Amino acid sequence: MENRNVGGVFYEVEVYDKDGKLIDKKKGRGNCILYNWIRIFAVLRNPSDYGNAFQFVNTNGESFTPDQIVASGSSMLAPAGQDGYGLVVGSGSTSVSLNDYDLDSKIPHGTGSGQLQYGDSSKYDETSGITTSHGVQRSFDNNSGADITIREIGLIATINIGGQNINVLLLRDVISDTTVPNGGRVTVKYWITWNP
Repeated sequence: MENRNVGGVFYEVEVYDKDGKLIDKKKGRGNCILYNWIRIFAVLRNPSDYGNAFQFVNTNGESFTPDQIVASGSSMLAPAGQDGYGLVVGSGSTSVSLNDYDLDSKIPHGTGSGQLQYGDSSKYDETSGITTSHGVQRSFDNNSGADITIREIGLIATINIGGQNINVLLLRDVISDTTVPNGGRVTVKYWITWNP
């Protein structure tokens, strides 16, 4: 009998040194679905309830009532240099709360002290038998001049609500300290696996 019901949210973090050698790798099950993700599900399930009970909270902590979600203006795949949405990383270690709306301490895009260069986001898809995985991946380069430690990862979507784009945190996980050496790269993947 096939193994069933192994679905869930998962992440993987790989660190490479300046020569491209893999020096650290960690994988885990995400403990991370936040209220914004649940609200998207609820809005899609009960479209007649738009504006009644469902409010997204953007990364600035402001609430928005979704009267219309426009799929063509929404995305999780941020371009290079964009740290406002897509996969993001941070240095904070505060435990995950269902009400989180941003990372504890996001590491910004750049080459200055404490910054990482955010690369393009791309789709991550994998199928094996009846098990399928769909997610997002992104690489971050450290050209800051010093090592940088990542302690949290997150996924922010930009959602077009009635013609206005808002950035909402959907997933967040606190991970064990992950040091990216100067000149190195870290690649992060977040995905959902289904096995009916």
